[in-house]
Parts: sequence; C-alpha cells; structure tokens
Amino acid sequence: MNNKSASFLKIVWVDYWAFLSVVTAILAIGFYIYNTALASSPIPGADLFVLAVFVLGLLGLAWRFISITSLVNSGLEIKATVSEIGFFRDRGFIKYIYTYEGNRLVGHTSVMKNKMTTRFAIGQEVLIVVDRGNPRKTLLVDLFV
Repeated sequence: MNNKSASFLKIVWVDYWAFLSVVTAILAIGFYIYNTALASSPIPGADLFVLAVFVLGLLGLAWRFISITSLVNSGLEIKATVSEIGFFRDRGFIKYIYTYEGNRLVGHTSVMKNKMTTRFAIGQEVLIVVDRGNPRKTLLVDLFV
C-alpha cells in the first residue's frame, strides 16, 4: 500500500480519458447555455440530450478518477524503463517495460501532450504501479502524484 495520493488536477490534465470527459461536460453546458439563452430559434427537446451528455461526461470523469486513485493507493510500485513514446496532435501514449514476478511485461499509459508528458525519454527509468490482481493493469505513477 502506498502513502501517495493522486492529484485530481493532474488526472484531468494528464489522463486522456479524464480530459475527454471534462471537455464533454463543458461542451454540454456550453450548448445548453447557447440553446436556451442565445439561440434565436432553440432546438426543442435538446435539454434531455444535453443533460445525458453532461451526466456521461461526469460519470466518465468519476470512473477515471476512481480507477487511477485506487490503483495508485493499492498498487505495487516498481521500476520500469520507457520503451516507446508516441504523440498525435494533443494526445499520446508512453510505453514501458517492467518485470513482475519474473515475467517481463509491457505496459502503457494514455496521456495528453503537455509539459508533464513530453519530459520523458526512451530508456528513462520511471516508477509505475501495478495492480496485484492483474499485472497488466499499470499506470505511470510519476504523472499523477
């Protein structure tokens, strides 16, 4: 069990799926404001759809936050070596190689492209957390703590 805890802002800023969930919720709010207050001819019945999109965005964010914090809190910290980094526009991934119980495995973390994620280099040693029940479920802990 780790003494570290994941930061909500880092999760939103770094994790691709959490960021996408926040953007979805914000766009839903923006469309609701536009449709109800600014549009010359509002779309009838759009409120329920916008509410559903907003709730899905919040549920997605909650799911990612809970997944990441529980893995950081209960996972096993081990060292890994960055093997591949790839970015396309504003998103990407960082792959790493690690050894768990004598098995050499490859893991990855999906990320947003920013200062925190572009500082990594191939061959760099990093700290990851591994789910004890599923050793293929990993997370690059340096990004979220």
